[in-house]
Amino acid sequence: MRWEKREHIDLPDLAVRRIERADRIEDVLAPRDWTSARVEAWADWAQTLRGDFPALDLPEALSPDAPYDPLLAEGPDRYARRAAAWGLHLGVFDRAADAATFSAALFASIARGEAAPALTPAIGLPAAFAPPASVSGLARLDDLSFGPALGAKVGALRAAQAAEAGARLLAERLEAVMAAVQRCSGDPGACSDPARNLALLRAARAAIQAGADDALVAKAIGLARAGQTDWTADGAQPRPTAPLVVLAPRDLVATNCPQAAETALAAWEGAPVALAFTLADAEALDRSPAAPRAALDLGRLTGKDGALDLEALTETARLWVTALEIETSAGACADVALAARRHAYRPLALTFAGLGDWLAAQGLAYNSEQGRTAARGAFAVLAGACALASADLAQALGAYPEFAADRTERLAALKAQSERAKSGPAHALFVQARQAATRSGLRHAQTTALFDDPELSLRLGGAPVGPLPWAGPLALAELDDDILAPHLSRAAAAGLARLGADIRAAERRLLGEASLRDAPGVDHKALEARGFTEHEIGLAEQALPIVRDLRAAFAPAVIGAGFVGDVLGASTDDLADPDLDVLALAGFTADQIAAAQVHACGAGDLADFDLLSDDQRAPFLTAAELEPGALMAMLAAVEPFSDAPGQVALPLAFADQPADAARLQAAAARAGLRAVRLERAPAPAGFSLNLPVVEDEAPRRPAAPLVAERVVEKVVERQRTRRKLPDRRKGYIQKAAVGGHKVYLHTGEYDDGELGEIFLDMHKEGAAFRSLMNNFAIAISIGLQYGVPLDEFVDAYVYTRFEPAGPVTGNDSIRSATSILDYIFRELGVSYLDRQDLANADPAEFNADGLGDGKRALDGEDDGEEALQPASKFISKGFARGSAPDNLLFLPVGGRKGAPSAGPDERSEVCPSCGGLTMTHDGRSLVCTTCGETKAGSA
Repeated sequence: MRWEKREHIDLPDLAVRRIERADRIEDVLAPRDWTSARVEAWADWAQTLRGDFPALDLPEALSPDAPYDPLLAEGPDRYARRAAAWGLHLGVFDRAADAATFSAALFASIARGEAAPALTPAIGLPAAFAPPASVSGLARLDDLSFGPALGAKVGALRAAQAAEAGARLLAERLEAVMAAVQRCSGDPGACSDPARNLALLRAARAAIQAGADDALVAKAIGLARAGQTDWTADGAQPRPTAPLVVLAPRDLVATNCPQAAETALAAWEGAPVALAFTLADAEALDRSPAAPRAALDLGRLTGKDGALDLEALTETARLWVTALEIETSAGACADVALAARRHAYRPLALTFAGLGDWLAAQGLAYNSEQGRTAARGAFAVLAGACALASADLAQALGAYPEFAADRTERLAALKAQSERAKSGPAHALFVQARQAATRSGLRHAQTTALFDDPELSLRLGGAPVGPLPWAGPLALAELDDDILAPHLSRAAAAGLARLGADIRAAERRLLGEASLRDAPGVDHKALEARGFTEHEIGLAEQALPIVRDLRAAFAPAVIGAGFVGDVLGASTDDLADPDLDVLALAGFTADQIAAAQVHACGAGDLADFDLLSDDQRAPFLTAAELEPGALMAMLAAVEPFSDAPGQVALPLAFADQPADAARLQAAAARAGLRAVRLERAPAPAGFSLNLPVVEDEAPRRPAAPLVAERVVEKVVERQRTRRKLPDRRKGYIQKAAVGGHKVYLHTGEYDDGELGEIFLDMHKEGAAFRSLMNNFAIAISIGLQYGVPLDEFVDAYVYTRFEPAGPVTGNDSIRSATSILDYIFRELGVSYLDRQDLANADPAEFNADGLGDGKRALDGEDDGEEALQPASKFISKGFARGSAPDNLLFLPVGGRKGAPSAGPDERSEVCPSCGGLTMTHDGRSLVCTTCGETKAGSA
């Protein structure tokens, strides 16, 4: 392959920059207008480069022993020289002179900031030595029900999170959090709120004590709301990184079928999973991780009028397709499977960076049809130029091994792309590429892709990689004293000029006046009226260009702690508070401070700039200000000119729930995207759950760092003993009906009135159900006698939901229940723990929203006065054995009003044969419904 030498290559103005490394200060030669962060990113990249050269007799220009150009820690020259040497060895170049010309062009492209390669593995298996078999990571949606493929990734993810925070005990605590949410059958919002669900509050505190952070507990709550029951953490497995590509029918995902909802849940958890809607797109996504990547800065490839420089773009695309082709053979893959796919398909991934800036410079809104049309045209030119370069390489080196099987599909795709670009400059490129591919095939199964890469973006000056919106109208310039100063970006200035806007006014809006003179609310006169002098005001205004925040500019460390304490009256504690707002201390309101902040430091955006119309503001909106569907619309517009579906993740906020993820995934399927991948934002800094302090718990304190301590006390475990009830015990019997099903609750108490046992009898129920309830009561009784607090049982069983359920008759405090257990433990909570929050008055309320309104009823007329009650109503005469005189009266405190009666009593008696309360009237006889015993009785 011949490579023409350019007559002149312009390089930027260079300067030596002092970069602070982890262990030293390093002098790095770099373009003068690049920031230290960008230079440091290039220096880091230079340290990852492979240093293997082929065993050839290389000219001095390509020799690894010749001195390297010092630009960017020698990285660009080392990268370009090694690529050219391997290209000569692999037959990409016909002559050493062509290889040297290619090396110089590649070096210049990096030096000018036109393009940058992504990070590649420094060690691994080269594709040239990979086995020919392909290892696929594909799965099908109809095979996934948190089954083998997806379940393994989700399990590994949860296990890795548990291992990072404290392993198995933590997993158990997180499962307890999930169980506390699922046991609650009230309003979902109340059940998942620790402030309103006491059982969840205690479980969350236990998980945090076991090592979880608040974000992990919030995740467990979200999983429980989505129906998950276990954390699945069997050990310290590695966190999964390779994506699972799921082949899914579009209509099922668009309607959010159960399997699609599970993939959305997995993505919400953080598992790398992507949905593709055709087999070809799924296979392209599956081999994308094997592709070497690079990005071209779109702003550097345009003319002075903002239009694409077709010649420069075509030449640069050919240059980088060749560089990535060499990387495909001479680079390393992380594992055998990727190396096999790289060997069989030779995929590349070339994309644009700075699309949003390019659109803004032309005055085009990202979320507009004009903006999408321009972006589609740019990506079409890139795709056409890359396809033509791939066809030229195939003519010299041969098609990729699987091209014979893909021939019909690839030529049809080129024809479709050429028809889509018929009215644009890319049409001729596609026609040439198709003609060449018909003769000699294509060297690569794919050359273009849509992906984002923050590290690659940093090396390109912050321009977002892929079809993303721009970062905003401000850029950073580094001053001689290493201070970063914001300024109006070139793209924003060009866009404002194209729209005929006042650039100076926009700049003032963005950057502010750097002075409080004439500022609204907090100007010099207002400050002087509150005791500030020209000295303090001057110190604050000197700091404004650096800190760009009024509160920081007026901090005691800037204007003087003595002035803040003596004149403004700040106490010693106030001065020690890093969050002290001196202006608020001086009496300025929040609105006054906010208005002065915009005047002095600028707003940072043009969203509310009143000198621009709505149409003029639209091109300058950032990603945070755009509508949620803007990214999906842009992806759908440019995907037809990408060889692989978009790999840009659709963002989810941290506060979004799994249901929100499922809705976003379905919307993306309906929008026509070729693939969908979701990514949830990490927890914001300082995130914490609302865990209120209850009376029996100490205030929550932040976790202290673990320190080694000497044990000074010996912990002795004492065997728990069973506390026996007295042989003659008191208690009560409560008869009620839940949803028409009778239940008798018998209680037994210790001498001090503490509950020690319960018995449950169900009338006219099946023998199996009654036996289960009896044995359940025995288990609860044993737990009470071994010291389990009653409130633990109450928190565990209230709000459980199963049949029978419904209105409750016969109980003066509880009028409805969601199950028998819900009724039993709410009755015990009201009677023994004074938990009036568990009572309710409305028989139609079957959830937590109706609790706390119950009123106790006493016999007698409701005359508005507290009625005296005979003590025999509350004290068992048989138990007292005459110790309680008959003339005792009971004066209720806060008397309960009359409750509706339960209706006629269907009396049941004790069976002398089996002992059950199941003897019922059958004519003039009593018949036991359990054992069939019959005895004479009265009607």
